[in-house]
Amino acid sequence: MNTYSVIMLGPSGSGKTVFLASMYKKLSTHGKLGFFLKVEGAEKRKRLNNIYTQIAFEEEWPTGNKLSEVSEWKFTCCVQTKDLSIYDACKFIYIDYAGGRLTDEMEEEDEEFNNKIQAADIMLVLLDGQRLCNLMRREKPGMVFVSRELPNMLQEVQKIQNKPVHFVISKWDIVEPHYSLQQIRDRLLEIEEFTNLVRARNEAGTPVRLIPVSSVGKGFATLLQDGSMAKNVGVLPKPFQLEVPLACILPDIIQNQVEELIKKITAEQGKKIEVKAELSFGERLGQFLGFLGGGVKKLQQSLPEEYQFGEDIIENLIETAERPAREKVAEAQRRTEELRAKQAESLNKVVDEKTALDSAVNSFSLIKNQLDIDFPESDLRNVL
Repeated sequence: MNTYSVIMLGPSGSGKTVFLASMYKKLSTHGKLGFFLKVEGAEKRKRLNNIYTQIAFEEEWPTGNKLSEVSEWKFTCCVQTKDLSIYDACKFIYIDYAGGRLTDEMEEEDEEFNNKIQAADIMLVLLDGQRLCNLMRREKPGMVFVSRELPNMLQEVQKIQNKPVHFVISKWDIVEPHYSLQQIRDRLLEIEEFTNLVRARNEAGTPVRLIPVSSVGKGFATLLQDGSMAKNVGVLPKPFQLEVPLACILPDIIQNQVEELIKKITAEQGKKIEVKAELSFGERLGQFLGFLGGGVKKLQQSLPEEYQFGEDIIENLIETAERPAREKVAEAQRRTEELRAKQAESLNKVVDEKTALDSAVNSFSLIKNQLDIDFPESDLRNVL
């Protein structure tokens, strides 16, 4: 089964534990999204459910991992057909490191940690929405975040070369009433280290995203003057966009694989093919396909085996890459019904693991398409 590993980074209190528990709660049963998740191991399942119960019904919030702890969560993405048959599609492994690793002084470099980063397919970096609000207001906790926590995270991000990165803004429920994603993005791009990292990855053609999420949703908790979050009595969590980071994993990995393929074949062919770096992804891809011959089918066959989805799936994943924000929204709106039809069609064809994966990826494309409509500024490619 195709397996994709996700490194999770975030300082203590950023909400990684709450994020995973709420994500599993939302995606643990089949619904309109077109797929659901199983977690490997009965103890892991019970732990996530217990954490969510604590989130929803107990006064205290769950505690994060201890410094020595590394939590590894294996989720199998499944598809259920109309006759209620269930097929495994792929597996996502989330590796959650304690937030203290980013800020606490350690006697020596953690080689295991570094090796996990290098082996990951994608990195998910949680940015604490509460600290971002502090930053927008020029308050001390926000300035400390910029001077200590953010640089440490960005230094770890640099270690994962040629892989997509998702900056996930947690606690969006307390951010949204005051600031838009555009405002948050613009403020982050004022930070030299953040801008340097985004620019470097843009130049390398590596996808970078800024995705707002809320593990509990609007109205569940109130931010108090002392900075703590008090749960409101009688209100249940309504998680927001927790499926989006997961749904963007494969579309972004595919674009990254295509970029790497372009670089590899360009280097091998030398002067026979010239693909200019300053062109957009779509323009570079057009030049490359012209040289390669055989269109998307030849491209699909040239990708590593674990990324050789159906030809139409590959086409969907790369079709709207790197459009300007205004064009992206218009195109995404136009494609919504088309993608829904393809999702329904692919679900009807599910008979095994491969067709289940194609169906799941179509569902991912539909979710990513909605993100382009709701938050076009989420895509950090070509913003500088």
